[in-house]
Amino acid sequence: MNSQKRTSLGLEDDQIDLEELTGIGQERPQLSEKQQKALIKAGEKTGFVSRKPTVRRRISPYSAQFGGKCREGIKPLFREIASRLDIYENQAIELAILALIEKEGFEDLKAQYMELV
Repeated sequence: MNSQKRTSLGLEDDQIDLEELTGIGQERPQLSEKQQKALIKAGEKTGFVSRKPTVRRRISPYSAQFGGKCREGIKPLFREIASRLDIYENQAIELAILALIEKEGFEDLKAQYMELV
């Protein structure tokens, strides 16, 4: 019986470097300031929007959740009040609490409120 030999693919002599194929371990070439600006300008022309934040958002002091149930129609009424005062709803809640404290004459709570706000 005649043994058949397979034809070599030529991989025995040369090792395949996976890092070379995947690009891992290679440093990206650094762009100059001029090249970066040109790249950004070209991206803007094609509609690409940078994902880098341009302005850091202020951290809101309104972090505590305040939830509760109310009668039908109260929520839209409350939103309308805030809208007419040209303030956010959370600010309207604070003003409503202050008005209630002042109406009832709770001076100790008013001092506590002023420290918080």
